[in-house]
Amino acid sequence: MIGLFGIFRADPEAPADPTSMAKSLAKNFSVESEEARGAALGRVWHPGGGESSRACSSDGNFQAVASGKIFDSPNEDEAAFLLRVVRDNKTEELAAVNGQFCGAVYDRRAHRLVLFTDRLATFPLHIFERNGDVVFATQLHTLIAHPEVPKRADQSAIAQLFTMQRTIGAFTPIAGVSAVPAGCLLTVDRAGSQEKRYWNLAWKVSSKSREETADALALALRNAVARQTEGEKNALLLSGGVDSRLVLAAAPERRLSCWTTASYDTNPELEKARRIAAMFGAEHHTLVVSPQDTLSVLEQTVIESSGLYPASTPMSVFLPSVGKVARAALTGHGLDYTLRGYYLPARFLEIAGSRTRLPILRNLAKRPRGKDVFENLRQGPPRSVIDRIVRRDKRDQWWSGQEAAMDAVLAPWLESDDPYNAWDGFLLHAVSKHYAFTGMMAVRAVCDLRMPAFDNEVFELYLGMPPAWRCSGRVVQLAMRRLSREAARFPNANTEFPADLHPWLEIAGLLGRAALRKLGLNKRPRVPGSIYSAGSWQNIPALYRDEPAHRKRFQEIRGRLDFLAFDLFDTDAVALCIDEHLDGSANHTKLLRQLLTQDAWVREFAITAAA
Repeated sequence: MIGLFGIFRADPEAPADPTSMAKSLAKNFSVESEEARGAALGRVWHPGGGESSRACSSDGNFQAVASGKIFDSPNEDEAAFLLRVVRDNKTEELAAVNGQFCGAVYDRRAHRLVLFTDRLATFPLHIFERNGDVVFATQLHTLIAHPEVPKRADQSAIAQLFTMQRTIGAFTPIAGVSAVPAGCLLTVDRAGSQEKRYWNLAWKVSSKSREETADALALALRNAVARQTEGEKNALLLSGGVDSRLVLAAAPERRLSCWTTASYDTNPELEKARRIAAMFGAEHHTLVVSPQDTLSVLEQTVIESSGLYPASTPMSVFLPSVGKVARAALTGHGLDYTLRGYYLPARFLEIAGSRTRLPILRNLAKRPRGKDVFENLRQGPPRSVIDRIVRRDKRDQWWSGQEAAMDAVLAPWLESDDPYNAWDGFLLHAVSKHYAFTGMMAVRAVCDLRMPAFDNEVFELYLGMPPAWRCSGRVVQLAMRRLSREAARFPNANTEFPADLHPWLEIAGLLGRAALRKLGLNKRPRVPGSIYSAGSWQNIPALYRDEPAHRKRFQEIRGRLDFLAFDLFDTDAVALCIDEHLDGSANHTKLLRQLLTQDAWVREFAITAAA
C-alpha cells in the first residue's frame, strides 16, 4: 500500500537507515528513501504520478513527505503545505484541511519530527518508540521490516480481533507498536513524543430541516465528487446498492468509468449495476471473481490490511484490473455508517427467528458504558464460541480488558449529551481500523483512493444530523431524488425495492416477502453452486466447507494451532470448531475467517511470540 516510512534518532548524529523498510515494499511501487543522520524520511507511491510528494525548504533545514490528497490546497502540494505550517507555526490551518492524507516533517535545526494524520486517520501511521528512537510507517509490514521493531503479537489486540474483527484506539496487532490517533500532530524530539489534536470528532445538530438538509447534501455530494474526480482516468466501484449509486448520480457527466464484481456473470446485482451505469451513460466493466480464486490473494490482502480482518478478499483479485487503467478509484464506502446510520443502536423486530432492523433508535441508558457499545457492535463469533476457545484462566481478562479499552476510547462520546454518537465514534475515531475498511486498503494497493463520504462538506452535514435522522436513512433517500429521480426509483439490490421507498414501507415489504418465502411462494435467486452468492461476493460458510483448497488450508491450520494460540487459546477446542464447520455440524464462519487471517499474518509477518 502507498504511504510513508522513516526513522528518528534521539541522537541527531546517529545514522538513520530505512533501507530494510524500503526493501520490504512490492516492486510494483515507486519508492524513495535514503540513509541520513538524525532522521530519514521515505515514501512509496504508484508509478506514473500517484499521490505522493516531497518538499525541502530553501535553506535545507526542513524536509517533508506526504501521501494522499488535500483537495483545497491548489497552490502548493501536500508536502509543501505541511512543511509551511510547521516552519511558520501555522498548524491551526490544519483544522480546515479537506483531504485524506498522512505526512511527516523533519526540522533538522531543532532535531524535531512531526507526524500528521488526517481528521479520521483514513491514512494510518504506526510508530515504534524505544530509548528516544522512533520508527514509523503507514503499513505495519513495512514497519516491522526494520530490525529494531520486535515481531511479537499483542495479546490484547488479538482478543479485539477475534471478538470485534478490528482493533480500537492506539492498539495494533504488534506489541509495542501504536497507531497515531486521528486528527493528530505527533511531535518527536529529544524530550520524547507528544500528541496534539488539531481536530476532534464532535457532533453539533444543525438548525436545518430534513428537506433543507437533503438539498444541502445533494449539493455537497456534487461538490465532493467534482473535487475528487479532477483529471482523467477516474473509476467508480459500482454495486447494485445505494452508496456507490449516490456517487455516480452526483458525478459530472461521463467523468467516471464503472467497475462491478460478482462471482458469476448472470448475478442479479451485477445486472442492476450495468443498468445503473447505462442510466448515466457511464462506461461499465464486469469483473467476475470465482470464489475459489480468493484464497490465492489472502496473504497479500493481509499485508495490505496490516493484519486486520480482510472484509473483502475478492477485491484483491479484481482491483489490479482497475489499477491498470484508472488513476483513482472512487467508492461509496462510509456513506452507510455515517449518513445512513448503519451501526447506530436501532430497534429490531424478530418474527419466527428472523430479525429485521427497524429505522428507529432503541432506548439507551442515560449514561451507557463501553460495554454497551461493545456488545452491540461486536462482529466476531458468538460469545459462547469465544468462551469455548479461550483458555479458562484467560477469559476474565479477555472480556474485562476489552470493555475497559472501549470505556477509555469512547469516553468523549459516552459522556456527552447524546451518547448515541458513541456508536459512530467506535467506527470513526480511527476509520482505517474498521473491519469494513480493509477493502479500501486493497484499493490503495493499485491506485489512489477517493471516498466522498469523508469530504469535509459532506461530513459536516453528517455531523449536523441528529442520530434519529441518520438511523432512518430518509435524508439520503431525499438527496438521491434531487440528484436523480430515475436512480432513486431503481431497485436496491439488497432489498429489491425502490431505493427511495420510505423506510417503513420497505420494512412492510421485507416482512411480506419473508412470509411468502416461508410459504414457498417466493423463491430466492438460483446460483451456480453452494459456494456462490446472489450478492456480489461468495457464500463463505459453504466456501470454507466445500471448496477443496480452502478445506485443505483449514486442515493445515488445524495442524499448526500451537503456533497461533499465543497462550490465549485452548487449541483442542479450536480444532474441534474447525472440524464442526468442515463436517457441517455447526457454522463457525467468523471464527474460521479470523483463523485464516491470523495464520496468514503470523506467516507473512514472521510473528514469533506474544508479549
